[in-house]
Amino acid sequence: MSITAVRAERPVELSVHDEHLWSPVTEFTLAGLTADAGDAFEMWGLARVAGKSWTLLSATGSPVNAVGDEQRWDDTICSVVQTGPEAVHVADLRRRKDPVLRTASERWGLRAYVGAPVLSPAGERLGSLCGWSATPTHDDERLRSRVTRHAHFLGTTLARELRQVREERLAGWAAPPASRDSLTRLPDRRAWGALLQAEDERGRPLAEPAAVTVVDVGAVGSTRGLRRAGQALVDVAGASSTVARTGARQFAVLSCAVEGRTATAVADAVLTDLADALPQARSGRSLRRGQTPLADVWVAAEADLLVARRGSR
Repeated sequence: MSITAVRAERPVELSVHDEHLWSPVTEFTLAGLTADAGDAFEMWGLARVAGKSWTLLSATGSPVNAVGDEQRWDDTICSVVQTGPEAVHVADLRRRKDPVLRTASERWGLRAYVGAPVLSPAGERLGSLCGWSATPTHDDERLRSRVTRHAHFLGTTLARELRQVREERLAGWAAPPASRDSLTRLPDRRAWGALLQAEDERGRPLAEPAAVTVVDVGAVGSTRGLRRAGQALVDVAGASSTVARTGARQFAVLSCAVEGRTATAVADAVLTDLADALPQARSGRSLRRGQTPLADVWVAAEADLLVARRGSR
């Protein structure tokens, strides 16, 4: 497979033999911008924007934010200056009156910024392409133009990658689990671990939002009642979540973003419907932050469930 990318003023053919283009495209883009900008911008980064979060996925130089860490979108320079589809250059952040820009400059030692939104072909904001400098810079129309073109190219590529990830997720959830709980026929604890690992391999490199909800269905007097509780959870979860039995009376739900709904919204709907379907149940929930492994998200959800249990006593 071959894709055309833009470096300087010349189109360059980049050969890719993998269905997933995102990693080589990202590396090629940041390397090209680093070379194009020279000493003007010593740091470049590509961030995923999802909902109210900003997560750096890849970077060159020594960026102030660690790759994989999530920041609040409203606290970023991008949220203030990226008001349209074109790249924006800020020659000296300290000369701007906006408190977010001045705070970022003082906190991170940044003086100059150039960046453009990474938009899907439909106009949805998927990420942000940014350059930073520790010294003030002069506006460079040619560099801004290159950043805009690169961001447009990355938006098309990332939209394709996310669509593929979501198709693979649905196919994986529809496939028979590696092992089943003998009573409910749902994925068991071992299969649940495999589900989390598969989702990490698909979505974690792109900081795909995900939520884990753990549910204690309470005292159930019969195996039939436990089966009904499991089925109620499956009905509540719908196609945007998958359910496993992880303990004697405990189930776990993995929720991800779907078309038009964030992972948070999906998980919120699960909790709302769960209160109607199983009013005796107690639940805990945690959301993935940045590129946090889902095993850690599961641990956090278990801790939240403990708090819920104590509160019900």
